[in-house]
Amino acid sequence: MSEYIGNRIVPRHDGVWDKAKEYEPLTIVYEESTGDSYMSRKPVPAGTLLSQEEYWAMCSRFSEQMALYRQNTAEEVEQFRKDTAADVEQLRTDTASDVAALRKMTAQDVADITQKVDAANSAVAASKSEMDKTAETLKAQINANVKASTDKNANYAQELVDARVDDEGKTYPTAGDNIRAVGRVRSMQNIMKNWVIKNGYANQNGNLVASESWRVAHMVPVSGDAILVDGQFGYMSGRDDYNNVVCYDMDRKFLGGCFRAESGKVYDNYVITLLPNTRFISVTTNEKLFSKLSVYLYDNMLPMRLLSNYATGWQWMNGSVDIRFTGSKVTVTFPEGKSVYVCRRTNGIQYEQTKLVAENSTSFDFAVVGKWWAIYYDGAEASANETGEKTEVPVIKVENTSGDSWGDLFTKGRFVFAVFFDWNVVYAAPSSSGTVINGIDYGNPAKIANTAMTWHKYRSAKMFLATGQFAIDTVNRTIQVTKRILAVVDNGAYYWISASEEPVPMLDSTEAEKHHMLILAYDSSIDQINLYNTAQFRALGVNGYYIAAWYENHFWYPHMGSSFSIVLDGTTYKAGELFDEERRDSYIEKKYEDRFQQLRTDLAGKDSRHMYLASGGITIDQDAGTIQVSTKCLGVPDTFHYEWIMAGDPVEMAFNTPSSTFGMPMRILAYDAGTRTINLYDTSLFRKLGTNGFYIASWYQSKLYNPHIHPDVKFIVGGKEYKAGDLFADNAASFIPKRITDYVQKAITPAVEDDIVTPSHWDCMEGRQLSIFFDCLSRHDGKENLYVLARGTNAPSLTRNEYCMNYTPTKDSTDFALTVCRLDEDDCHTVSSKPVQVRVHHKLKDKLTKNICICGDSLVDNGSVATEVYRLLAEDNDCVIHQLGTRGPSGGKHEGRGSWTFARYLADTDYAGKTNAFWDKIKGRLDFQKYCETNGYEGIDYFLIALGTNDVSQGTTLYRTEAEVQKFVDQAKQFIDALLDKETGFPNCKIGIGLCGPGSDYSYQCGSSMGIFHMSINTLNLALIKAFDAGKYRKNVTCFAHGLRTDRRLAFPYSDKPVTNRFTETSRTLTNSIHPSGRGYQAWADGYYCQIRAWLTEDSK
Repeated sequence: MSEYIGNRIVPRHDGVWDKAKEYEPLTIVYEESTGDSYMSRKPVPAGTLLSQEEYWAMCSRFSEQMALYRQNTAEEVEQFRKDTAADVEQLRTDTASDVAALRKMTAQDVADITQKVDAANSAVAASKSEMDKTAETLKAQINANVKASTDKNANYAQELVDARVDDEGKTYPTAGDNIRAVGRVRSMQNIMKNWVIKNGYANQNGNLVASESWRVAHMVPVSGDAILVDGQFGYMSGRDDYNNVVCYDMDRKFLGGCFRAESGKVYDNYVITLLPNTRFISVTTNEKLFSKLSVYLYDNMLPMRLLSNYATGWQWMNGSVDIRFTGSKVTVTFPEGKSVYVCRRTNGIQYEQTKLVAENSTSFDFAVVGKWWAIYYDGAEASANETGEKTEVPVIKVENTSGDSWGDLFTKGRFVFAVFFDWNVVYAAPSSSGTVINGIDYGNPAKIANTAMTWHKYRSAKMFLATGQFAIDTVNRTIQVTKRILAVVDNGAYYWISASEEPVPMLDSTEAEKHHMLILAYDSSIDQINLYNTAQFRALGVNGYYIAAWYENHFWYPHMGSSFSIVLDGTTYKAGELFDEERRDSYIEKKYEDRFQQLRTDLAGKDSRHMYLASGGITIDQDAGTIQVSTKCLGVPDTFHYEWIMAGDPVEMAFNTPSSTFGMPMRILAYDAGTRTINLYDTSLFRKLGTNGFYIASWYQSKLYNPHIHPDVKFIVGGKEYKAGDLFADNAASFIPKRITDYVQKAITPAVEDDIVTPSHWDCMEGRQLSIFFDCLSRHDGKENLYVLARGTNAPSLTRNEYCMNYTPTKDSTDFALTVCRLDEDDCHTVSSKPVQVRVHHKLKDKLTKNICICGDSLVDNGSVATEVYRLLAEDNDCVIHQLGTRGPSGGKHEGRGSWTFARYLADTDYAGKTNAFWDKIKGRLDFQKYCETNGYEGIDYFLIALGTNDVSQGTTLYRTEAEVQKFVDQAKQFIDALLDKETGFPNCKIGIGLCGPGSDYSYQCGSSMGIFHMSINTLNLALIKAFDAGKYRKNVTCFAHGLRTDRRLAFPYSDKPVTNRFTETSRTLTNSIHPSGRGYQAWADGYYCQIRAWLTEDSK
């Protein structure tokens, strides 16, 4: 029911005038036919015309507005003409100046070119003279040879003996051997001359050991399956398992040795076969024989492949660079207003990055003439500015590379932007926004490669246990490898898992506690087998290897031999005895097991890989029997970062033979890394590719089956263009199963506010400091990557320290906006963010009277919060507050009850010596009207409730999931419904839901895990924000953030006590990690107080 509070003094707009309506005084209406507006002088009866001046006064005339508009428009047009004329005149002046400068530069360039042409002509003349001399010499030699061939007295034996000696003085058995040896090493690189040679050797584990007596070319990238050596190695006599050549995979993980030289043996162009999946090698010889050894990489190791293989995994750029060069000048330009970060991970683990800005752009005088050269960042050098202050200035260099030794460039302190041979771009650094060289953007493979690696993280490999034994103790919850295990993996060769001396505790999880299904898996990073829940297994990433699922003391989908030995609770079983019923879920059914073993032996080392086509286009012409890469394709294989597959001419299909009975069979669309081409194969041809073969999809009747292809890749089939997704045989087809896609997509989608714990507003009062602590703003522990950023033109300066943000408003302060951001720990980009409105409140001009009730658990029952809230309000002296509550001292009345939860306030509870003051025992319900009537209160204006700490902490575990905290939210809704119900409560009451404090930042000697408690409390806080913040549930219900004002280091009580009974020295030690000290309660009271001030401001308007 509305209530009359006096005459209105502010005009009200009522739209188009309606003759049939009555109007109140000061009502503005619009006359549709003329466009004029009128205001009522007094109450207007229905049927009164606008021309009756007793009732209506004109307040705006449309014709006058249009005249004024025309006048203003004419003035603006005239001013625009003047401004345009001035701009045109200035442009003409600037253009004339630019043209004059350009003519001057062009004339200088022509002069330079003329000078260089003259020099070139002189060089050509000199070269012609030299060539003429050489020709005369050759002519004389040819004549001598011809004469010798016809001279019966010529000494042919002497000439053949001479032909057997090469340019290094080595004598071959025959002249032909010498000539053939020249062919074998043609266009190959001798890495012992061109690579960085270290003093030391690679030991039996592939690790580099320093030694002055040995020399090693360490971590040389390779892409073929063999190398060629010539000369003599130093004999490694120290251990039998030392090798002169050792191999590593793409992750630089040691694979093993592949060659051990014999003592004193000289190797004559000897081919050494590398281990499968080798991507890096180390070659060791001793110091005395170093100069007598040559090691060659085959000529398919093109410079671009070598550089890309070596560099792109360890160097990339977040940002962009523009490189331009002519015959005599090189410029390197970084973008204006943007930062560029050059990033290195030189040893695969250690991360380095350097910030470059537009001021670091530079240019060089450099002659590009038929040599290898590079542009790179070479660290920083100390410099001093005009005031003498020392600074570090980044150094960008352009220079020829010595001996093509690219290994010298890719170091911890350097970053290579590009490598060239003559005018040809051999390598361009991967970048997030482009590496532009002479106007050509060499693409952004880094983003696709990073995405692929992120997805690969969730594609854990599988492991098959072949021999050995491990024990599971379900009573003591341990697991132990009791006999060394030989395990075969599907993304490499094998692992030996060593027996452990002591059992390993099983991992804790809710699933393990409730005996749900777990994953038996191997963590290669710590060489350990354990039982994991899904989240724990996913966290292993590429180090995780699935073995089996474990449920009800049986293996489901086991990847192990049925005769593998298992000790379960002291009893030894063959693994097959523990397979799920009828063994039907065995990884390999027994009838196929012998067959598999034979096939695995036959096909060892020939297992193919997969490649995901991220972009590009392919044309298939079945009539012509050809296939073509029509648009450059970006392929992401699962064994290294990425591969650009260049567009080319149509080629003949590798397999194009139809069956005599059913036509063309299903074929394999695959990539051949040996020829760097895509083609269609049958099974036998595809297997012959071996480790060079990468599966993309199966192709049958113009459809793609099991596609590893982005749906937008372009396919042209029979002259018609399609998107690849249109050709998928199954629209839901994906190279990653949907169950994996769902959580991968969730993981790579930037979260907006899922992890940031804050309501949409923070309130503060003039003259009183607002403090928000960073480690309260996240569901997870840690404050390092949280940042609060002020936004808007009126945003004030904030005081920020390591722990919190502080702000004290003044009498002139107004509302402003903030953004709370979580930053990535590596490159500091924003991972998630949430906007927050800071509302500034001032003293009221007119006093208000309000009835306030503060309700909660022991954190309210203490009395300190209510006492401080009412003290602050009394100090403001601009409102009259009636304290509601049956508990607490005078000056701090409240309805707090220690150990109570939402559920206890919804029932006729008698708990911990306290009863529910809001419960009507006669009607069996919450009744706030009866509560007020019983205690002599006139109603409730503001009700603040802070519960949840006991809801989370009371139970078998501190960990609470989102589903578990939802029931607490539902209970809060029941409480609110009763408080706002017209029969049991007060519909106009304003309700604040407090966000709980996360407790102390550690819990030494407090008997609880504060990390888990912190996560669970903020899981509840996020659910409360989602349900109630800013009127989401009811328009007069919101959240307030008293708990975010918790100083988790200093807001809790301490005492001095010995750390252990071995020491008498004392240390400050927490005595309570949930209930704060007196100052902690006062900080929380600021949150209650500011929410009340927000309501007072709202009601005063």
